[in-house]
Amino acid sequence: MRSILGNPWRASLIGLVVGVATLAYVAFAADVHAAGTLATRSAHVFAAMVWAGLIVFVNIVQLTALKSVSDAERPVIVRQIAGPTARLFTGAAHATLATGLIMVAQLGADLHHRPLLLMSVLGGLAMWAIVQFILRPNVARVTGKVAAGDAEKAVARAAIATWAPINLIFVIPVTVAMLVAAHAGM
Repeated sequence: MRSILGNPWRASLIGLVVGVATLAYVAFAADVHAAGTLATRSAHVFAAMVWAGLIVFVNIVQLTALKSVSDAERPVIVRQIAGPTARLFTGAAHATLATGLIMVAQLGADLHHRPLLLMSVLGGLAMWAIVQFILRPNVARVTGKVAAGDAEKAVARAAIATWAPINLIFVIPVTVAMLVAAHAGM
C-alpha cells in the first residue's frame, strides 16, 4: 500500500482504474454510447480540473514564491517546480481542448443556439491560446528549454507575470459558464 500512496503517478493510476471500472459499469448497465459520451465528458472535466488547479497554483503559489526568493534560490524553483508544472499545465490544457472539441463536434450546428456554451468555448479557446502561444514559449525561455540571454529571460518573466493572471481571471467565469451550459442546456 505504501508503494501506491508514496508515488503520485501510481495513486493516479489507481484512481484511473476505478474511474474506468465505473464507466465499464455504465456501459454494461446502460449502453456503450452513453459510456463513451460520459468517458469523453469525464476526461474533459478531469483535464479542466487539473488545468484550473494549476492556473491557481501557478498564480498564487509559484509566481508569488518566485517574487520573494533571491536570485540564487530562483533556479532551484524554476528547475524543480516551474518546469514540471509547465509540462503538466500544458498537457492538461491540450487534453481539455481536445476533449472539448470532441464534445462540441457532437453538437454540430446546434452550438449557435446555445450562446452561453458558445461563449464558454470561446473563453476556453482564448485560455488555451494564451498557454500555447504566450506562456509555453516564455516558460521554455525561463527554464532553459530554449536558449535565451538574461534580457530575453527578463522579457519572458514579464510576459508570464502579465498573461498568467489573465488565465486566472478567465478560469472561474469560463468554468461557471460551461457548468451552467452543460446542466441547463444554455
